[in-house]
Amino acid sequence: MKQRATRSKRRKSKRGPAALVLSHLRGIKRALLEGEKRLVFLEFLRLKNDRRGLYTLYDGKGRLHYAGKASDLPRRLDQHLNDRHAESWDEMTLFFLSGSAGIAELEGLIVAAANPPGNKQKPRVGADMRKELRAFLKKDAIDQIDDAVYPRKKEPDDVLSGRITPKKLKRIKQVKLASVLGISQGRVSELVKADPNHYTRLRKYIRDAGRRDSVLLLLQKADVN
Repeated sequence: MKQRATRSKRRKSKRGPAALVLSHLRGIKRALLEGEKRLVFLEFLRLKNDRRGLYTLYDGKGRLHYAGKASDLPRRLDQHLNDRHAESWDEMTLFFLSGSAGIAELEGLIVAAANPPGNKQKPRVGADMRKELRAFLKKDAIDQIDDAVYPRKKEPDDVLSGRITPKKLKRIKQVKLASVLGISQGRVSELVKADPNHYTRLRKYIRDAGRRDSVLLLLQKADVN
């Protein structure tokens, strides 16, 4: 008996986390809420044990108009027949969610990604990181300028420049490096020969010329690891 219980626990653990989306109804026409099948359709929805979830409303051309959440999807959809969205949608898709799903955050993801015209409130999707990104990009640009203007000034190690290693540079053809750096292949060869083992002169030139990002992109495109 103990062995069976252990096996049962192992099987459950292999299944992974419980699903957030239990089921869905896609591309359902609004006519089901208004026509002779209205009561049958609503009864079908009310028979479901889990009626909480997300829904999306689409206009006559199939474009997303509104995304919303509801603790009772049948009742909420019924309300949309007479509210400010009443004349703006002809089709709906319903997502029935489990009790563990963060319904407000999932709604926010849809609204933030698709920006439906019918949604006026700001979506709940965590902190806006654009200011943080702007500050990071600004500091990075200033650091690169300082490298060129004050070459003897000691600065903290640049993480991204550190990714341009001699091993990676050796795997790139000099003609491609020359094109990215905007110099002749002969000049690249000269920089390499100055320190063929560690590529110190070439790496310093890349940093001083402000070509770090271009070289990193070249390495990425060449899939050099």
